[in-house]
Amino acid sequence: MKKLILLLTLTIILAINSNAQTFESNFLGEDYLLYKGVLFKLKDNADPGYFSYTFYSDLKYFQSDYEDINVIYPEKEYHFNTIKDSLANRIFIVEDIVDKNGGAYTGSSFLYGPPIFILKDTTTKQKIYYKYDSKDESKFQFNTSKIVLDEKIYSKMVRNVDDFTDVIELYPYYGTSSMNIHKYIRKTGTFYYLWLDTHGSTVVVDGTGVIILFTDGTKWTNPEKIDVEADSKGFEYHAFITLTQADLITFSTKKIKKIRLYIFDEEVNSFDADKFKIFAKCIREAK
Repeated sequence: MKKLILLLTLTIILAINSNAQTFESNFLGEDYLLYKGVLFKLKDNADPGYFSYTFYSDLKYFQSDYEDINVIYPEKEYHFNTIKDSLANRIFIVEDIVDKNGGAYTGSSFLYGPPIFILKDTTTKQKIYYKYDSKDESKFQFNTSKIVLDEKIYSKMVRNVDDFTDVIELYPYYGTSSMNIHKYIRKTGTFYYLWLDTHGSTVVVDGTGVIILFTDGTKWTNPEKIDVEADSKGFEYHAFITLTQADLITFSTKKIKKIRLYIFDEEVNSFDADKFKIFAKCIREAK
């Protein structure tokens, strides 16, 4: 009887702690192995258009050569879509990340399919198998509990030396899609540059001005000219800005929330913002 009471107490405590968690936007892309052990909760504004061929009740449904229609909690009319409400207001823990055969995921989508997350409901203990797309952030319809980064991993720098000029270029090995820092060590001194990138649906060729908004409400501004070029998504806007030592201290201590290049905005998810703080801190010491 005492063991049963203890078990029930622990279950209640776990449920309370899970529901007390703060959830935030964290799309990790190819760094998805960091999701293991993290809590997932469906976004309040999750788009059910991304629930096709995604959630299943058993691993066996991934082992067909074709996308299996037997999704969990299927819609009545579209049997390949999972009903959004079946996952809403539930908290899952990523118990494991496997391939379609149940083995540890090796990163080879051709042989083993995409990464499959085993999501376990923290209350009912039900397991749901979720097909993760590391290439498309729009398909990731979850918020997550806080992800703790290993600074040793994200402090790694790429180092290139120009054979003709002996100029040393350094930049983070694990960059982000919208922000990066480059360091150049020349005979005349050491220089740091900030690379920012976003997209827009219209073309503007003479835009100027960069604004970076931090989570504490403060801003960093720069009058740099914004470059533009066409790509598959519409138009890519980017800026390459010289940084001071004071700028590096700012970026290593403040967390970025959003960037604006002229009139085009880019939301920065919490994971990338934390990575960027590490970049700004560690690149100062890189040689």
